[in-house]
Amino acid sequence: MKQKIRKGILTYSALLFSLTFFFMSPYVIIMSATNGIANGSALFFGFLLLFSIVGSRLFCGWLYPGSAIQEQAAHSNSKAWNGKWKNSSKYIIWFFLLAFVVFLWISNGPLAVNFFSMYSLDSHIFVIYMIVVTLIYIFALATGKRGMCHSLCWMAPFMIIGEKCADLLHIPRFRLKAETENCISCGRCSKKCPMSLDVVEMVKTNQMDSNECISCLECADICPKQVIKFASTPKLNDN
Repeated sequence: MKQKIRKGILTYSALLFSLTFFFMSPYVIIMSATNGIANGSALFFGFLLLFSIVGSRLFCGWLYPGSAIQEQAAHSNSKAWNGKWKNSSKYIIWFFLLAFVVFLWISNGPLAVNFFSMYSLDSHIFVIYMIVVTLIYIFALATGKRGMCHSLCWMAPFMIIGEKCADLLHIPRFRLKAETENCISCGRCSKKCPMSLDVVEMVKTNQMDSNECISCLECADICPKQVIKFASTPKLNDN
């Protein structure tokens, strides 16, 4: 039932993407920053960081429209897209994007806040929207499951930083837990994981925290022994 609800929410978010993608666009952040403005997209990225302190990457698994697009592409190409260098590329993109935006804010200060700066629903924006959706789909189709999430997503690092802050400060956040002794190593969890994580190994070693986990709960729902649980807890010293 949880997965039906999750996929229903993702489908609805995809339907609204033409109205909301503005708030997830690095392009409008940069263009607004050239005028010394922090716009809605910049504020939304800041919100994701704060939300992830308690909610981890629930946004990625349950609310992000691009997730719905990538999950559709996975029906045509379900191979794993994972690896250290592939996962690291999004941090490089994020670092240069953030550094450039901060530079523009400082250079064009004093900084003003305008939530709807550059917001528009004209044909120009619609064309950009169609290009973005097409690129997300094609990239996922070419690389495999959640290729964009692994390699290109400029939002994921904000949430990962939020998770690290929560763990450093021992703030309870949404996380997976495992009853390791009950695992039968059937492999269903790893096969079902949309992020191509080795969930079986994570369960066996009782290391359920992963930077790439999007909290979709696919692994918990597919487990025949209900080994994988979830709760809001602080990071334990032995976890």
